[in-house]
Amino acid sequence: MSSKGLGSSSAKIRLLSVALMGLGLVALVQQQILLRRPPRLRSVAIQSMRSGAAALDVRFSRTMNRKSVAENSGLFPDQPHQWFGQQDQFRLLLDPGALIRSPQRLVLAGDDQRGLALPNHSLWWDPRSTLVAVVVEEEGEQLKLRRKDGSWLPLSSIEQRILQLEPLGNGEGVAFVTDNDPSKLEVLLRQLTPRAISDQAQQLAEPLPGAIQSLASGSLLFAHLSSNQRGELLVQVGGIEAGSDRTWIRSVSSKRRDLNLEVAGAIRLLPDGSGMVVPSYDGLDLLPMNPDRNRNASQSLPGSRELKSFCTGSGRAVLLRNWPDYRRSIELVIPGQPPRQVWLGEAGVMATACDNRGEKIWIVLRDASPTLRDELLLLNSSGTVLKRRSLPGWYLASGAILDVDPATNRLLTVMTDGDGVQRRAALIDGSSLEFELLKPQVVLARWLPAGGELDEFSKVRR
Repeated sequence: MSSKGLGSSSAKIRLLSVALMGLGLVALVQQQILLRRPPRLRSVAIQSMRSGAAALDVRFSRTMNRKSVAENSGLFPDQPHQWFGQQDQFRLLLDPGALIRSPQRLVLAGDDQRGLALPNHSLWWDPRSTLVAVVVEEEGEQLKLRRKDGSWLPLSSIEQRILQLEPLGNGEGVAFVTDNDPSKLEVLLRQLTPRAISDQAQQLAEPLPGAIQSLASGSLLFAHLSSNQRGELLVQVGGIEAGSDRTWIRSVSSKRRDLNLEVAGAIRLLPDGSGMVVPSYDGLDLLPMNPDRNRNASQSLPGSRELKSFCTGSGRAVLLRNWPDYRRSIELVIPGQPPRQVWLGEAGVMATACDNRGEKIWIVLRDASPTLRDELLLLNSSGTVLKRRSLPGWYLASGAILDVDPATNRLLTVMTDGDGVQRRAALIDGSSLEFELLKPQVVLARWLPAGGELDEFSKVRR
């Protein structure tokens, strides 16, 4: 190679080296600028899977000093709370004893690991659940949502009958089953946009109704729904013909995944989204969400047992067990331990509920001797009765459940009078067991969890 060629190659190498050094210098300068910028708030989301009264997931642009965030941030009105997490993802958890009676104002502040301060941010958050019910109208039944001012917002057309009501666990919809013709059911989903978190107090509002979608219809004899706190929805339907049973899960992104299961009853999704409780002829089976891929991961609990309620933040559950001598018992199931009996007797067990941690259990008992009467009991996890209250003149309606709102420590159910003419939604204080009956005539009532996410602190998204 000539000297001229060698010189040209050396010049190119020098130019390339200079260019690379320049790029490296630019990157270094940019890095230093970014490092000297204050941290930013990326998102704040209502978290439904929690062990306390309410929770928010907070994400920052960089690793933060948790102690500094906890010391400099504040809740107004003040509520007992704790901060958890690490690096750039924290969780604000309100203690189980906190009672939310109004929207909360959260001021976020604190330093990152380099001592740079986060600009103060203020947001508004209402963790209280919203009441949804099937209200009786002159022409039939209608799904409605109760606003905070006591008025009602229709979520469906007027149907002949609405047989089941299942709010999505992330607050983004309500699924229900209608029965307008003999042996012809329809499964519908009313989509909702949560508005329980905002950077402005006046923008907090009840969920905004969206599109309504038909998930199943036709010659169906039964339909059953179950949702978890992720917002996934399990649908079971079956018709007259053999082999017509179908079971599938609708994901949060509206994708359908069919399940090939042989069951002996209604399936319930675990609140945390990890699996499902499947009734069998020998007891209850606990299956993971992907049973076909994890055949050896299932667990079984034998005996004549019925799942009554989940303690959503602890992995605990409450079961009803029927004994050969016609007695009944209530069992608290704690992961890794044998079922713990907390009540035993001959009265009928109408409904149960438990708090997020599984430390408080509510039971509605029915005794027909000498006269029909219902009694509400509050127990601790050891079975000690903490409070009891008779429900004079009112009884739990057939098929009614006890639904818990952890933010307000209130139970929701449906009660009927002695003649069975009146059916009212009842709000029950979880501590005193005092109850309030709402005026509209209803068939079903459930809590719709609060939901919503504030992204880049500028907009609320589903």
